[in-house]
Amino acid sequence: MIRYLLADLVKSQRWLPPAFVYLAMIGVLYGGDPGTPLPPYGVSAMVLFPLAAWVTVVLVNNEDPVQRHVTMAAVGGWRRLLGSLVATAFVLTGALVLLATLVPAVIHHHPYALSDVVLGFTAHAISAVTGVGLGVLCSRPLIPTTGWSLVAVLGVSLLLLVVANRLPPVGAMAHLLFTNGPVPVASVLVQVAVALVVATACFVTAHRLGRRRF
Repeated sequence: MIRYLLADLVKSQRWLPPAFVYLAMIGVLYGGDPGTPLPPYGVSAMVLFPLAAWVTVVLVNNEDPVQRHVTMAAVGGWRRLLGSLVATAFVLTGALVLLATLVPAVIHHHPYALSDVVLGFTAHAISAVTGVGLGVLCSRPLIPTTGWSLVAVLGVSLLLLVVANRLPPVGAMAHLLFTNGPVPVASVLVQVAVALVVATACFVTAHRLGRRRF
């Protein structure tokens, strides 16, 4: 099912805009001298949050409603389809996480310690998991059209990253990296736990509300 969803998305080419936006951001961020590793990791992790939600919306809304019912019947119901969509979204955003974490460590002239790379990976993974959760909530069948889905993603992302930019888990984790000093392991683990709780709550809500609408 994951292979089918990936192939269908690749064929539609709707993944290109969010992918290009993220690649352009990485290019701008690391094109000059961003300084020590952790603050740029914090910036790219915050940017990844809305883009992970965008990718998820594009994936979930890729099929038209008629085809979605056919796929759901073939896979065995909304729960299995939602699980497949979430797993596929994790594959897509996981590629962005690895790209944003490893490429700077390889190409940049500043030394990247293993602890820096681990913290960067963790921050991006938190953003990806939370973004996928937001994307599922902002997709069909909860929000019927892709346009309004993206408006919802943009609105929530701006609220969380601009107005409440220290709110766990994405903002709080990014600000741990912005300090450019020792990052307490306990604080990182707290943000990981919050991200898992938030994402799980999003998936459960999407499952229950979606089951009622199909």
